[in-house]
Amino acid sequence: MNARVLALLGLVVLAACGGEPTSSNDASTAGPSSGVGGSPVPEPSSAKPVCANPESAVGPIPSARADVAGALSPDGRELVLFGGDEAIVVCGDAPKRAHVGDTWILDTACGGFAEVKAGVAPSPRARHSMASDPTRGRALLFGGRHRASGATGSYTLYGDVWSFDFVSRAWTELQTTGEAPSPRSNSAAIVAGDTLWVFGGSTSASGLSFTPKNDLHALDLETGVWRRVTPAGDLPESRLFHAFALDAARGRAFVAFGGDENAFVGPFFTDLYALDLATATFTRLDAKLPAGHGFGRIKLGLAARSGEGAEPVRLLAFGGHDDVNGGSALGNRNDVLGLDLPATGELATLGAVEWQVLRPGDTFQKPPKAQCDFPADFVTPEQMGVERRSAFAFAPTTKGDAFVVFGGDSDCGRLSDAWWYDTRTNAWTPIVESLPGLTCLRTGNPSCKSLCG
Repeated sequence: MNARVLALLGLVVLAACGGEPTSSNDASTAGPSSGVGGSPVPEPSSAKPVCANPESAVGPIPSARADVAGALSPDGRELVLFGGDEAIVVCGDAPKRAHVGDTWILDTACGGFAEVKAGVAPSPRARHSMASDPTRGRALLFGGRHRASGATGSYTLYGDVWSFDFVSRAWTELQTTGEAPSPRSNSAAIVAGDTLWVFGGSTSASGLSFTPKNDLHALDLETGVWRRVTPAGDLPESRLFHAFALDAARGRAFVAFGGDENAFVGPFFTDLYALDLATATFTRLDAKLPAGHGFGRIKLGLAARSGEGAEPVRLLAFGGHDDVNGGSALGNRNDVLGLDLPATGELATLGAVEWQVLRPGDTFQKPPKAQCDFPADFVTPEQMGVERRSAFAFAPTTKGDAFVVFGGDSDCGRLSDAWWYDTRTNAWTPIVESLPGLTCLRTGNPSCKSLCG
């Protein structure tokens, strides 16, 4: 990637995001700013952590992959990644899966990866879910699916729960009892206090069909007992490839987007539900999508920024794959949408609310010449943004004021890059840059002949 593009990527705040355009130094190399009398000013919790040792970033990085999951440490300085699918998707050809079972730790400040060679670890898998458990300084993993590399036929589905301790760098399988979720893939999970919540997913072992669910389960992390929760209110439709985000300050969560049994092609969901965790009550919100971004989507990320005091709660949706229904649909996306909700009051009486475009992402420019034949200028890239992607690892910080994205599926293969998104400035900052999977224009190549080369 050329220096000009690198200088632009993620380091300028867009005026369209509600603030004045300002240049900023890469937080991985800049020191803390000085306050009165030269005393250090703490970095805001939304900013990428400051790197004290840039040389530590030298080393191997994980292979490009999608259907991978990850979670952040309580301080946001480490991202644990597990598993995923390394198979390279070739247009017109459904690849045989290549699931992996490796564990990596990313230093979000300096950008260095370290592979964890754990003696005990989850089995290789993809399409599992992970969530941070900040109270216990760990990450939790649930479910997923596996099929031997190059094999065909049914998948093995998992319903196990694993814990990764950020201090000891060790995996432990949690022994559970009670009414556990059936083995499944593509579910979504959050940890709220002493409870792991799991919603939805697919219980189909076939690679040719989905069996979406809308059941809700809660695991007591003190006792290890699962219970199936019967929610009140407006129960979301059965789904997979959806997003699940926690508003920890208010004891509620949000379910958004996803697909049903037709999730191979769509249409996908555009809806949004709030879940009161104390009463297990769902409320469907009347949330409108903005013009040009009004598509259902799957395999996306969702964060809830709890805010301070009376500050609105902000939901942030990133990327995913749209249902290709209209001229501005792109397939894989890299836009960031935001939705503000009042800090107090009943959501059931809120009325209509509207998502806002915080970052527009790439914009549609020219249609494909033929199937799998996209021109180099299929889109106009958002030069200060990340590659369009879906099926990536998405990890919000404890308060949801930032999130980290790793890997995923792009239009040009699978990715192995990592980025930090600051929800206060709506700016991307690179953590690890990697060329695999980038569209040609985003690499800075001046002579692109097609979208990928």
